[in-house]
Amino acid sequence: MTVAGAALCLALAAAVASAQGLPVPSEQEFTGNPTEGKPAIRYERVAGEIVGGTYAGVLGYFAGRGLGTAATSMMNAEQDRLREQIVNGVGIVGASFAIGSAVYAIGNIGAETGSFPQTMGGVSIGVAASLLMSKVVFQGRMPSHAGTSKRRWWMATLDASLPAIAGTIAFNKSRRWQR
Repeated sequence: MTVAGAALCLALAAAVASAQGLPVPSEQEFTGNPTEGKPAIRYERVAGEIVGGTYAGVLGYFAGRGLGTAATSMMNAEQDRLREQIVNGVGIVGASFAIGSAVYAIGNIGAETGSFPQTMGGVSIGVAASLLMSKVVFQGRMPSHAGTSKRRWWMATLDASLPAIAGTIAFNKSRRWQR
């Protein structure tokens, strides 16, 4: 991801946090660990969840593809299309779990916690939106390196970040103080 892509992720994180309409954390919330109510949104944590989730998703995708490639290595040449679908599917599943785990781990730092199943539900919605956007914008394939416009690369960055954004929103909806 480029510096511009990271900047887009940070801007999206700020938009996600402000869209949730929660108050900015007060000084008192940083000094104590209340057991009642919902913790305030911390924008640096939301940005960390989105950026960390996006990068973890990229790593998880390639790890999943490697696992899928190893699992389908015995398939014959006539089944190349099926093999590629399996490899890609395992890559997407690997990316999804990597994103959900990263968002959940970053969100659970300190005295706050959230729901892993709800986080994974958000990631699933983000994956579905990302796949739909890929079909509509990229006609099912990423643009080639040569001759692409900035708009396509911004869309590719958003495409890669959607699952982390949706997972972050879902996690932050379930946040509470650890007891």
